[in-house]
Amino acid sequence: MSPARAARRPRKPEPLRHAGRTIDYEITHRPRVRRNIHLELADGGGLRVVAPRRVSRRDVHRMLQENVTWVARFLDSARTRQNELPPLRYVEGEEHLLLGQPYPLEIRTHGGRRRRVDWEDGRIRMLAPVPAEAGRIRDQLLRWYRERALAEFSCRLAAISAAAEWTGGQPPELRLRRMTASWGTCSVAGVITLNPLLLRAPPHCVDYVIAHEVCHLREHNHGPRFYDLQRHLYPDWREARRHLREHGHIYLHL
Repeated sequence: MSPARAARRPRKPEPLRHAGRTIDYEITHRPRVRRNIHLELADGGGLRVVAPRRVSRRDVHRMLQENVTWVARFLDSARTRQNELPPLRYVEGEEHLLLGQPYPLEIRTHGGRRRRVDWEDGRIRMLAPVPAEAGRIRDQLLRWYRERALAEFSCRLAAISAAAEWTGGQPPELRLRRMTASWGTCSVAGVITLNPLLLRAPPHCVDYVIAHEVCHLREHNHGPRFYDLQRHLYPDWREARRHLREHGHIYLHL
């Protein structure tokens, strides 16, 4: 790597100090985060700080260090929740979530190449060739979640858009994309992208995320007018947001 390119690489933030321990973290930015700093558990169990671009790295560090006890508590709690999740094995009888409810996985094997997943009789049934490897079962489940999510989210988006006067009763374009730290986004062009694994969360959480993104069609920020719209469109948004913050790691675990 050339010295010039190395010089352009962002400098790693100074670690936080708390009760004899050091806490490393990374800083990232997202267009809609304009006011407050958010904390997330990054891949590998590290701390990710989502900050507005206008806030300097020095100010981010100062705010974190001033609240370092709370930061350490958040990180320890997030790591504990993550570690408590048992690894999924994708075997017969293992429970998988759909709209907040657990359903046992039933695997039917055959000698052909055909694969299919159905939800019926209180079970998630998979038709898979022999041998049914865990990795292939997981991939097929992901495709199934995506297919069901597109149908489910499209219906809910249409209903919520009809209640939002600023949409003219027409739902926006919908796309799906797996995301590790977000349930949904709304582009400046008015395209709503949702995480297909949101289908594993309860229906009221699905409606909250969709309503949240529909509000961004009118207010592409998190200012007072945005929250006025959200309260009007989905009054129980605080409870749904709290649920996702407490249990979201379970729905993303697949």
